[in-house]
Amino acid sequence: MYDMLCKKGKVGLMVVGHREYWPQFPGMREQLLQNAAGFAGLLEKSAVEVVTYTAADGTQMWDSPEEAYRAGVFFKAQDIDLLFLYLTTYVASGRYIQGVLACAAPVVVIGYQTDQDFETSTIYEETAGGGACPIPEACNALTRCLRPPVGVLFGEYLGGDRFAPRFEQNVVEWCRVATALRSYRGAIFGHLGHTYEGMLDMNFDPTTFTRTFGIHVRMLEMCQLAELVRDADEAAVREKIGVIKDTFVLLDPSHDPTTRAIAPADIEWAARCSVGLDALMRKNNLSGMAYYYEGLNDNEYERVAAGLIIGNSLLVSKGCALAGESDMRTCLAMYTTSSIGAGGSFAELCATSFKDDVVLVGHDGPHDIRISDAKPTIRALGLYHGKKGNGISVEFSLKAGPITMLGIGVDEENRYSFIVAEGESQKGPIPKVGNTLTRGYFGKDVSRFIEEWSNAGNNHHYALSIGHNASVLKKLAKALGIGFKQIR
Repeated sequence: MYDMLCKKGKVGLMVVGHREYWPQFPGMREQLLQNAAGFAGLLEKSAVEVVTYTAADGTQMWDSPEEAYRAGVFFKAQDIDLLFLYLTTYVASGRYIQGVLACAAPVVVIGYQTDQDFETSTIYEETAGGGACPIPEACNALTRCLRPPVGVLFGEYLGGDRFAPRFEQNVVEWCRVATALRSYRGAIFGHLGHTYEGMLDMNFDPTTFTRTFGIHVRMLEMCQLAELVRDADEAAVREKIGVIKDTFVLLDPSHDPTTRAIAPADIEWAARCSVGLDALMRKNNLSGMAYYYEGLNDNEYERVAAGLIIGNSLLVSKGCALAGESDMRTCLAMYTTSSIGAGGSFAELCATSFKDDVVLVGHDGPHDIRISDAKPTIRALGLYHGKKGNGISVEFSLKAGPITMLGIGVDEENRYSFIVAEGESQKGPIPKVGNTLTRGYFGKDVSRFIEEWSNAGNNHHYALSIGHNASVLKKLAKALGIGFKQIR
């Protein structure tokens, strides 16, 4: 359960060279390998697992189709998430293309150059210092072989493992993409209950979901969850009560008449439901779950469904995505932003301040308490507006600063896309209604922003994450072969 997010992305480093240079320029091959070691050092600093192939001569250099093919098969066996094609200098594309085709992972083409003094540099120095020459050929050859690169990057090499800032930033972002791709591998998302009646924007096709992201959708039964809650170990329930009291600040009722005092029975029931939910996730090997269930006449199923918010938020804060109202696409969005290290809360657009150009963004949960700027709080609600039941809801204050909204759009042909907006979480007054709400500023003219966001094809939920992550998410969309739209 949710261990996929604990794994680093796995990247392959493909170091290629042009063998005709070796007899012409003694020492050049060794110099190029040293340059490549600098790039490997940058990858090692980027929180990924770096996989290299050792050729017959004991180095990481590929300079023949035969060696390239063997290396590609090796990388495929290593199940890498992303392949960096590192062009040490000019390289004829036929020397490495078979290796790329054998590997099957998305390819990022990497070129570099050391600083050159055009007045005094020799052909040796120019060639051994990298250069832009091989990049167009690599992109053309890969595209003609139906493996177009998902990224192309060129920048200055400063020595050691240091490159120009823009170059380094993009490499780090590609490594975050690799970690997101790794999180999808073998993941199983549960679908419990049904979509909220009438929310036509959230219906999804499990087959297309698996085709696009490689994630299996497991259909769950409410009776299994109810049984696990009913049979929850009493010691585990007591332990969970302690976790809840240690994690959250318990709030009194606010001015809103839907809020009420928290009773000991509220905490006990939330803890029991949390223990049962943990067991459901574990038994079904789930990395995420979209859920919604109503029940009838305050029956057991209704009470279990109403008691999940605390347990959901505790799981979300461990990297296991859960989305209410059975919104599977937002579950995927939350899982994705969490996998790149930005957290992910379930959110929608709420009230607007035209005076401040601010729109409140948030929901009654689930929420990622890792992105709170203080100890999160819980408040009892006498009713969940628009839903069945009552119980405890999570409130917290999102960290001030950069934020990113990620929605998963789907068009009339059932094709997915990432829809992104970058903004700012601002401090200021928010309603005390038992929901986590954040003052989101997305630039001037909040009315136009809401129009643009609504017209982009998203449903009404999305993942709310910290940091400006559009550049990473754009790269990930390219690696997945899906669309990308950035609103702000």
